Amino acid sequence: MFIGHYGVALALKRVEPKVSLGTLFFVTQFVDVLWGTFILIGWERARVEPGITEATPINFLSYPLSHSLVAAFVWAAVAAAVYYSWPTRDTARHGHATIIVAIVAASHWFLDVIVHRPDLPLAGAQSTKVGLGLWDSLPGTIGAELLILAVGLALYLSISVKRHRPRRGRVALLTVVILGLAAAGYFGPMPENMTVVAVGALVMYLGLTGLAAWVDRRRQV
Repeated sequence: MFIGHYGVALALKRVEPKVSLGTLFFVTQFVDVLWGTFILIGWERARVEPGITEATPINFLSYPLSHSLVAAFVWAAVAAAVYYSWPTRDTARHGHATIIVAIVAASHWFLDVIVHRPDLPLAGAQSTKVGLGLWDSLPGTIGAELLILAVGLALYLSISVKRHRPRRGRVALLTVVILGLAAAGYFGPMPENMTVVAVGALVMYLGLTGLAAWVDRRRQV
């Protein structure tokens, strides 16, 4: 899943407006950032296999370090610990904000279960693997992704706290960029190899993090 992760980040920004949208965009894709890194250094394996699903040509061969259920909770705890210990003058509701960061990070695995084939391990590489396989239907995948994003955007745009009120023009730009990247992923040319996939993913995730932070920059009250 791609768009749906950002829908969750947008929705939970509504629950705790003090957390930067840039932070939420990063932690919602934290395990994918790790996955891209682990692919490049050879700790996890995948290959480009056209036709393996309608929505993605990637065959995820082994990725328990980043995408097992156990790993999802471990990395969520890491993200929460880093956020909680990060120096800040705004300590109001800091514990609540930390919980939101952990939930967003952990949500990645549960959304991935919806779209992946049964290749998501519960623990190690040899453990039971799960996945509902929505990627086997491109219309179904796109519909589910757009629905989650739309709900997230609606909740984000409903924030009424003056200091955190969304800048609608910037949000529109962010939405166009996300949709454009998703369309390129679904309908663009086939990637040559996993190095291209991993590097492209890292650049995309980090770029969207920066863009989201700019979109969500606090108003001066």
